[in-house]
Amino acid sequence: MASNSSREIIHLVASLLVLTIAFTYPDLSPERMAIVAFGVGTGFILHELAHKFTAQRYGYVADYEASPMGLFLAIGLKMFTGIVFAAPGAVMIRGKYAPYGYYDPIQTGKEFAYISISGAVVNLLLAIIFLTVSLFITDPLASKVLWWSAFINVFLAGFNMIPFGPLDGAKVWRYNPVLWGLVSIPAIILFLFIRIP
Repeated sequence: MASNSSREIIHLVASLLVLTIAFTYPDLSPERMAIVAFGVGTGFILHELAHKFTAQRYGYVADYEASPMGLFLAIGLKMFTGIVFAAPGAVMIRGKYAPYGYYDPIQTGKEFAYISISGAVVNLLLAIIFLTVSLFITDPLASKVLWWSAFINVFLAGFNMIPFGPLDGAKVWRYNPVLWGLVSIPAIILFLFIRIP
């Protein structure tokens, strides 16, 4: 049986491959796959690691787990509808030690809001970095990689901030709609601005 860390790596790699195919389909050429893989690799992996490390900072046990249904939907919906469903899994957060057995629901709500928003914040920062660097790049291939990467990161930020169901945005919205807006509004603006080559 694989250790927890190797199991987590397998789940991350499987999700990375599925999301790369979902964002690339129907153009599965090696060049397009490589370009998209860079964007998905930075956006998805660092998004999930932000959740994991933020949760660990608050004292929780946290590991990424792929969702078989999420992986299936990512490929199936893209093939049949053209829509990317970017929820291939999630960081599973397990409880932490509560001093003196005291559970503080307000503090826990705050912690989960910050854990939830951390992934989208990373995506927004990466998108801004990629767009800024693209202003100084003249190589067409490098420019394409940067624009695709910015688009994927903005898409992941916006998708995850939808204030519905199990998505990160629902937890952030419940805690503080203003905090939600500070990330969601820039994500929407950037999404409307970015045109992938």
